[in-house]
Amino acid sequence: MLKPHGGEAPHRSPAPGRGRSGRLLPGLGLAVAAAVAMGGAAPALKALGTTGLTAVQIIQARAIVGAALLLLVAATLHRGQLRVRARDMWLVLLYGAISLALNQVAFTMALVRLPVGVALLVEYLSPLLVALWVRLVQRKQISGLVWAGICLTLIGLSLTGKVWSGGGLDGPGLGLALLAALTLASRFLLAERGLRSYEPLVMSAWGATVGAVTLTLVTLFEPFPLDALGRDAALNDWTVPVWALVIWVGVIGMAGGLALGAAAQRRLPPTSASLMLTLEVVAGAVLAYIVLGEVLSPEQLAGSAMMLAGIVLAQLAVLRRPPPPDDR
Repeated sequence: MLKPHGGEAPHRSPAPGRGRSGRLLPGLGLAVAAAVAMGGAAPALKALGTTGLTAVQIIQARAIVGAALLLLVAATLHRGQLRVRARDMWLVLLYGAISLALNQVAFTMALVRLPVGVALLVEYLSPLLVALWVRLVQRKQISGLVWAGICLTLIGLSLTGKVWSGGGLDGPGLGLALLAALTLASRFLLAERGLRSYEPLVMSAWGATVGAVTLTLVTLFEPFPLDALGRDAALNDWTVPVWALVIWVGVIGMAGGLALGAAAQRRLPPTSASLMLTLEVVAGAVLAYIVLGEVLSPEQLAGSAMMLAGIVLAQLAVLRRPPPPDDR
């Protein structure tokens, strides 16, 4: 599989004159691009939900397309670096099976039992979970601005997701959403470990491949109906082939979002990267307005603004923090 950069984590010094912001600002840009890519798949996912495919089948198709593309690109750009050391195999397996495959299944099952806004709010507790892990387990200091940014983002998310609508809450649904939050948090922590030695694109490729294999095994007794790819689906006023929607969610939402997110995390701390991912909700809402004509209410617009403010606040704390002596 993948060959590391000469063993342990490479320590890279910022280019002269660029300082810490010269490394973090590109990372923030990549994180925004990753969130936009993931949120950009929302209209296509919604259209696929009307085709008769189950949620797990949709996730499986997206994972297979994304994994195939990532492996092809990784093999082209990083030929000879696709070998994973035996002692790192557990990392790749957990990254793909738990933080990618299980996360998507848990969140999809939570959506069946919970209002969308509540499911999103619980899943995106992941930045808080990552921050708690960094503070309590890794014993690293976290700025008060980061905590304030996380709180502001969660309040904004509750408004954007309209958590007060949709009826009562379901215990098993909340448990599944919390499992989605835990597995999403693990994605950033596992990636932080893996990216010390492996290229972001290759880490993403093998993680997506393990996730696709896991999802295929889950649906072994209910295989994907290939004939469904020839159907059409309604996307607002357009009719789009199902195969085109599958490519959309696989290439943009899965491959693009995962690779860009991993590339961003090489330049950002996990608390910052996980918080930036919440922009996926805002990106999805904006594209839903453009493509599907879904209009945000004043409360949702205010919530989106609060989310952006919270993310900016937390990132300012990261940019202001002096680099450690071994900053890479």
